[in-house]
Amino acid sequence: MCIVFFLSLCFSGNLAALPSAAVSDHLIPLPAVNFASSSPQTASVRLSQREYERETKSLKELCDIKYQKLLRSLNKEEKELLSASQSKWNIFLLSLQKTLTPQLDTPVKVFYGVKGKERITNICRDAVIASYKQRISDLDRWTKGNFTPLKITDTEKSLHLEKRRFNERASRNIYLMEERYRREEFASQKAGRDFREAQLSFIKKMTEDRHSVSEEDLLMLRRMNDLRVLQAEGLVFFKQEREE
Repeated sequence: MCIVFFLSLCFSGNLAALPSAAVSDHLIPLPAVNFASSSPQTASVRLSQREYERETKSLKELCDIKYQKLLRSLNKEEKELLSASQSKWNIFLLSLQKTLTPQLDTPVKVFYGVKGKERITNICRDAVIASYKQRISDLDRWTKGNFTPLKITDTEKSLHLEKRRFNERASRNIYLMEERYRREEFASQKAGRDFREAQLSFIKKMTEDRHSVSEEDLLMLRRMNDLRVLQAEGLVFFKQEREE
């Protein structure tokens, strides 16, 4: 069993919503024997497969309810853009599952040796559950007319940084994984870009405030970038195992 670092902290209970600076960006191989040492377990790793399926089914149903509620409040053009965004999000979620399941759907230790953060979790399950919770949170606040999720002032500098990280981390993950998994990873990365583009089209229709659009874009990029960091910190141990 390989150990990996993973972050379960999240925005409204969601993965990867903290600023990127709060997410570990190092890739230090550690002996696999450390997995056996005592660590807290997250809720996701304690779930049976049946319990996990019930959890995701419940989240999917709630997400659909929130989506339909927002949809009913929109005009025709807004509905079309939201529908496109939701469709691209669903494709992204499916592609995320396809790339994570064969590689990271297993109990792993995260933040080894980091006080207060070390735990055993399941990266794939956490990512899927967090994606649903993020979408539910977004749909809910949009229904309330809230398009400033971060409440920050300087978005342009942060956007520039996250866009650079977006490309760097995408390339790094491709390098870290076995060649047989790269096709799905390329598809997942493309699906993420398509989703981001569709969501921004919807946001720009809903608000003319450039700062709000930037905040929404920044939140999407942070989520994707933080997830890629976590994915990479898992993949590095599989890469080390292959090379040894």
